[in-house]
Formats: sequence, C-alpha cells, structure tokens
Amino acid sequence: MKNTSKDIVLNFFWNKEIYMQAGELAYNYKMFHTPKKYMGWFFIALLQFGVVGALLKGTLAILLFSTILLIYWYYIKKIIEKSILSRSFKKEKEANKKLHILINNDSITINKKVILWDEIPLIIAEQSGYLLDHRDGFLFFPKKAFASEEDNTLFIKIAKKHHIHIDRIQDTINYNFLKK
Repeated sequence: MKNTSKDIVLNFFWNKEIYMQAGELAYNYKMFHTPKKYMGWFFIALLQFGVVGALLKGTLAILLFSTILLIYWYYIKKIIEKSILSRSFKKEKEANKKLHILINNDSITINKKVILWDEIPLIIAEQSGYLLDHRDGFLFFPKKAFASEEDNTLFIKIAKKHHIHIDRIQDTINYNFLKK
C-alpha cells in the first residue's frame, strides 16, 4: 500500500453551480438511500389502491389524492428544494469565494478551519464529486478540483484508513428535465 502521508490540496471557487450540485446530491441521497425512500413507496402503493378503487367502485378520490401526493413527493418537492437552495446560496459566507482545502492523514482544513476525520461518519461518492457528512452539514469536493487521479485515490485511501463509510451512488433519478 502506498504511503498516505502526502497532503492533497484542492483549490476551487465555491460558486452557485457547485453549491447546487452538492445540494442535489445531498437531496438525492436523503430521498433514495435513507428511510425516506419508504415514504415514496407508500405513495406508490396508495396510488395502486386508488387505481383499484377507481376500477372496482368508480371512486376517484383515493386515486386523485395519491396521484397528487406522488407528484408532490417526486417532482414538486424537488423543485421547491432547488428554489430554497438557490436562495440560501446568497446567504453563504463562502459564496463565490475561492476555497483552499488541505487534506492529510489527520484532518481536512478548509480556509484555516480544521475538521478532524472523526467528525465525518460518511462520504457519498458520486461521478461529480464527494459529499462529506459533517456534524455542521455537508461538505462537497468536486472531483475536478483534485489535481490528479492519484490525489483522488489517495483521498479515498485516507478516508478508508479512518474507517469512514463510503457510499458510492449513481444518479438515482435523472432530473435533467428540471434543469434550465
């Protein structure tokens, strides 16, 4: 195994695009990889009962109610979340600023603020980057901010060395049709 004593340096601008990307990844993870996914399944089951009720009894109330819930849960909620994220970016103290991040065996330092590895229980790895679950919220490191594939691999090795759970996900649902 390679020596993991080398520091990894990331420099990138914390802009709205990266902020929204991080927010979308956090939202998708919470919706489809946590117990919240069962709520969506419940709405789907309710919709099926609504279809049966409409076919057998001619009542459309459950069908209409469950259809509205399903549309809200999978589409409208996503639009609302994006709107909230967009507004909250303006309040970010690091908005549109360059972040200097130093990653080593002991900690992650973001603009002189030190975060110990013990404070990060989970890393969500996705094509676009890494979302780190931290007690103060999520941190996001875009993969394009890593200088090389070697740094990218070293980051994962350091995280694994600290027994951090790394959950690799793909895009669960493609929301590209919502992007304008």
